[in-house]
Amino acid sequence: MDIKEFETLILSELKKVVEIILQKNPEPNISAKSRAGAEISSLLEAQFVIETQNHKYFKKSVASPSGATKNPWDVITYFCIKGHEEVLWIDFKAVKVSSADSNPDIGTPDKIIDLIYSGYFYLVYIFIYYEETNNGLKFVKNAGNELIKIYFLKDISSTFRRNPKNQLQVNISAKPDERTREDFINVLFEKIEESHRRQIDISKKALKELQKGDIKKKLIEINKQSEEKIKKL
Repeated sequence: MDIKEFETLILSELKKVVEIILQKNPEPNISAKSRAGAEISSLLEAQFVIETQNHKYFKKSVASPSGATKNPWDVITYFCIKGHEEVLWIDFKAVKVSSADSNPDIGTPDKIIDLIYSGYFYLVYIFIYYEETNNGLKFVKNAGNELIKIYFLKDISSTFRRNPKNQLQVNISAKPDERTREDFINVLFEKIEESHRRQIDISKKALKELQKGDIKKKLIEINKQSEEKIKKL
């Protein structure tokens, strides 16, 4: 099977499942406050497992353990076709439409590296959009008229970056860029290298300022003046 055909089938089937979940839960009983994203994700995880119990392609779906904030996936499932089982890591992202231009952390590059080491490749982001209502929240379409935005990490927008916390970041509204799996590996390591070089440059600049000693001298002088005031009490 052609790789592109394989990937397209995965995404289209995932989208169908999530669309069913949203149709059944258009206005979930969740407050649109600080933990709305986590609660929406929990809802989607549980419902995904239910909806794929007898699915043609998705088998053995498991939701992330409750409270496991560091888990590399929200749902793990197996895409099964013609005797082949492909592990899929699913990461749900609930986005308030008023925050659709933000740049959230989307995970450490270490987890995709670990997944590739294991012989698999597909970490899938599924973005769901919501807005606050008088009774809680409801699922809505984004500015691009999408109820669901879904793509593999391998196709993430080339504008993504790695920050000093070792987290990947990308603008929520950035459009994905289709690329091969090998191309993604190359781009990922370019971004990691760029990030480390930025950190090195920042550290070199900071060290240069420290070596001047101006700030330290000033602080010592201010401290002496403060101590003298206390001694005179």
